[in-house]
Amino acid sequence: MVGDVWELWQRHAVAPVPLAAVAAALPPPSAIPPRPWLYGTALVRGFVSVLVAGGGVGKSALAMAQAVALASGQGFLGAHVHHAVPVWLLNLEDPLDELDRRLAAVLLRHRVAEAAVRGRIFLHSGRTRRLRLAELSPDGSVVLPDQAAMIEAARAVGAGCIIVDPFVKSHALDENSNPHMDAAATAWAEIAEAAGCAVLLVHHVRKGPTMAGGAGDVDAARGGKALTDAARVAQVLSAMSEEEAETLGVAAGERWRHVRLDDAKANLAPRGTRARWFRLEGIPLGNATTAYPHGDTVAVIAPWEPPSAWSRLDPAACNRILDTLAAGPEPGLLYAAQRRGRGVERWAGWVLVEAGGLSEAQAGEVIGGWLKSGLLVECEYRDTQQRKSRTGVRVVDAKRPTMNQREA
Repeated sequence: MVGDVWELWQRHAVAPVPLAAVAAALPPPSAIPPRPWLYGTALVRGFVSVLVAGGGVGKSALAMAQAVALASGQGFLGAHVHHAVPVWLLNLEDPLDELDRRLAAVLLRHRVAEAAVRGRIFLHSGRTRRLRLAELSPDGSVVLPDQAAMIEAARAVGAGCIIVDPFVKSHALDENSNPHMDAAATAWAEIAEAAGCAVLLVHHVRKGPTMAGGAGDVDAARGGKALTDAARVAQVLSAMSEEEAETLGVAAGERWRHVRLDDAKANLAPRGTRARWFRLEGIPLGNATTAYPHGDTVAVIAPWEPPSAWSRLDPAACNRILDTLAAGPEPGLLYAAQRRGRGVERWAGWVLVEAGGLSEAQAGEVIGGWLKSGLLVECEYRDTQQRKSRTGVRVVDAKRPTMNQREA
């Protein structure tokens, strides 16, 4: 397949196919081959995908881990590997020995045997040889000095995926020019087509306030929008916000380790509606020397599942909390279901925060769940001290959790 594509590309390069209207073949739907996905619905042969992220978020760590997953055929990041393929990772900023460290750390963290990737991962450092895929000629036209060499090199090793980190280092065009970015994206798409591989371009977000549309905002990508418009798949990697850390119960000092990956654009498959979370972990390489007794520790990305608000609440803990709720904040008063108005001090969630160790957001989730299940019910009662009607919650004992239940 790859050889056929290459020969076709060569013929087109020499003599463009005449422009003509061709009637649709209309094959039976069942006879049309499925799209050649390689990695989840993020990387597909013959197309360009873009990964957008800010500096220091972990995009290079994710790119290296994805390269190992694809080369080894092991879906340790959570995405399904449809086909294990050789991967060519071009890091255009860091030296080769740094790439060796990152690769070794990924293998250690995810317990991937060297044999699973030997001869299947190819590394290129921009410090050794710069990439000049697209640049301007003296007459102002866009030329592609390294395109043919890229295709030939990818074909030589049977690369099923090319990862370019970062995209900005692969060309010398005006990043803010949509025509230039469209030309660069087209050049990479031609490589994907000619070599029969997937191409992943790792791209920066713009400076200043980013993610104006929230996490997953592809418009935060730096430069001309033509790049992300041309890509068939775009994902956004972003740091955990303070609000997300509060909601998910992550300590402020640990927030920087957590990142989320959102599908921002999906032309070839349904767009994911749920963010995937990852955590950056420091992996020691065990390469201590006399001069450096601690050796190197390298950041590796690994899947992270946000802790459930219910995970800390076994039946015994639930019943202790329910006992407190049933007793009320003081004689003659009931706890309030909502945290608003004058009832904020009587909010039932404070009991879960203090006794259950939950965040306020998690406590609100539990109270909402108990109200929905009928374990808690809102009712009106007479405040004998204030001599007025109030609304509070009562515990329905018949629905209390038993020892063989995890949630109410």
